[in-house]
Order: sequence, then structure tokens, then C-alpha cells
Amino acid sequence: MPNSIQNQFDSILFEQGSFSAIPWLLKVGHLDYADYDSWRNACGGFLEDSFKNPLAEIIASLKLARDYAEKLNLDAVCQPYKSIEQKSLTICRSKTNEIILTTVYQPAENRVQMDLFFDSAPILAVQDLTRAIVERRGEDIPNLMERVESLAPETYTSFERLLAQQERLCHYPTTKSKIEYLLDTLTPMAFSVLGRFTGDYLTPIWQQLSQEISGRTFDAESPQDHLSFTAIKAFDWREVLVAIEGEEGWQRQPILLYRYAEACFKLNREAEGLASWFRLYMLFPESAERLVNGTDNFLLLSDWRNFNELDPELDAIFFPAWTVLKKPALAKLKVNVDEENIGQDAFTLICGLILCAGKDIDEKTLCLRSKLRNQNPSLFSHYMAGC
Repeated sequence: MPNSIQNQFDSILFEQGSFSAIPWLLKVGHLDYADYDSWRNACGGFLEDSFKNPLAEIIASLKLARDYAEKLNLDAVCQPYKSIEQKSLTICRSKTNEIILTTVYQPAENRVQMDLFFDSAPILAVQDLTRAIVERRGEDIPNLMERVESLAPETYTSFERLLAQQERLCHYPTTKSKIEYLLDTLTPMAFSVLGRFTGDYLTPIWQQLSQEISGRTFDAESPQDHLSFTAIKAFDWREVLVAIEGEEGWQRQPILLYRYAEACFKLNREAEGLASWFRLYMLFPESAERLVNGTDNFLLLSDWRNFNELDPELDAIFFPAWTVLKKPALAKLKVNVDEENIGQDAFTLICGLILCAGKDIDEKTLCLRSKLRNQNPSLFSHYMAGC
């Protein structure tokens, strides 16, 4: 678990320049964006009631994140949330947990002396402009831009560039070109200007692109130009599954297998997620090796790293079989690739042997062992080492 939260912390810190709880909750699937957006629009209640995992587990992870931030010598700043109408929002009933969930960790140089001049006119002007941009209050932005230009001219230029890039996005003729521009140009600029509010700014854009792209057939030559991609960027995990399941033969597309698995993990459909990942390894081991480093399932990533340290070594296609060997509860997992496949053959043999474990060694067990030894001596040695 410590390694998991550290990896997640590093990823968000690298992207946003700071780490805060809400982006983390959304990224790892502990919170649906729709529930967060409703709470942010002051529809009432505590955000903790929308968490998809037990609050105690979430707080435990955030305490590990706090410890990690201390090791990195990051500054901790408590920044409570306000609604679009500037009403105070509360995440938790517990004041202690509220502090943990509203603390932002960031390098000291990113703070712009916020602790000394939190109520200064330039800081307040920048905050007001940031909120107006994030909340799409177009009627307020011109006046706020003038205010920032006079009070914080060094910051004004960055906001001016961001708004110009936002306007330019609307003029791209295709969703493909919009996605490329959004990823390559607007997103990095938004992170540098808006910081931890970037998610609130970008997600509605991705939602709009999802509407534009809905119904488009997947093209392996342009994999980002598909609803399964834009829905991932908008944290809409159910929409990801619907978009993929609507594609004929989607289980023959490695990127769709990957996206399907990641969405399943976010929705706590662990078995389906693992089955999709195992199909990916059996059918497209080279793609799986490339994609696995991007998974948000850090248990899977940890298993993959351990797999790569094996002696004797195994080819990637046998990762599913080895994983079941190390995690016998997965032996009941159903994975079928509908073709002759040495990875699936090994997986089936290992599952059969695991399900026979605990019984007297009979003819069936001996037959399965013999098949495994003949087909894959290296995997057989790992099996026997655990007997």
C-alpha cells in the first residue's frame, strides 16, 4: 500500500505541481465526478457520503500521502472548498478528517508567499479570476482580467495565453484535432496557470468532446478519437465500458482491453478488470508490457514487477498463469481468448492444479503436472517450488 500511494502521489504531483485529495479521489476511482460536481454546485450534504470506498481506508491512504509529502519536504496548506456560489463546502463530518482531505502539498516555491499575503489584493484577484474561468462565468472574466493586469501583471500574461488557447480550441474542425490540441497545448498550460483547479476546468471540456464523439467507431490508427478515451479523461467509467462494449470485436483491440480493465478497476469490478488484463497478456504480450506501466491498479503493477525478477524467467504471455500461481483465489477466474494460445493453455493448467490443491495427489493431478512440465518447464519449476 505505501508504494501504491507514493506512485499515485508522484503522478498527481508531476501533472499538477501539487497533491490534493480531490484529484486523487477522482483519479483512483474513489469518487465519481458527477457526485463531486453535484457537491461543488452546493446541492447539499457531505462529500464523504459519495465515496465508493470506506472512509477509514481513504483516510489511511491520505495519512501515508502526508508522511510521504513530509519526506519530500513539501509545504502543507489547508485550502477548504467553496461552491460556485461561494458557499463553504464540507467534505467530512469529522473535523480531523476534513483537515486531511483539504490539505494541499506543494513545493515551497509554488506558494507565492501565500502564507504571508493570503489576503493581499493581487492574490485575491488571481483567485477570483481562477474561479471565474473554472466556473465558465464569461461575463465576469473581462473585468477580473483587467483587475489582475493592474495588480499582478506578471500573472496576467499567463491567464491571457490560457484564454486565447481555450478560444482557439473551438475553431479546430474535427474532434481528433481538438483532442490533440487539448492534450498537447491546452492541458499543460492549464496546469501551469490553474494548478489544483485544472481538473475542474478540463473535465467539462472532455465531457463536451464525449458528446461530440459519441457513436464513432473505434479506429486503431487513431485510438484517442473514441468515446472510451474522452470518457476516461472525464472520469466517466461507466461510459467507458458502454463505449467499448458497443464495438464489435473489441476484445481483439489491445488498447480497448486496457481501457476496459482500467474502468472495471475504478468501478470495483476487480474480476472483470483482471480478466481483461489477462486477455491482453495472452493475446498481445508486447502491448501489455508497454501499457502496464500506465495502470492505476498498483497490485497488478506490483505483481508485474515481481514477475520480471523471476529466476528462471518467463515470457510475458505467461504472466496470467504465474499470477494465479501466486494468488490461488484467482483460479476460478474465467478467461477465454477463443483461439489456440500457449498463454491460455498454461493459465488453464495452473488453474486446474490450484483447484486440485489440498486433495490427495491423484491421477488427474499427476496428468496436469505432466502436461505442465512438458509444455513449460520454467513455469513448472515455479509451480513445484510452491508445493
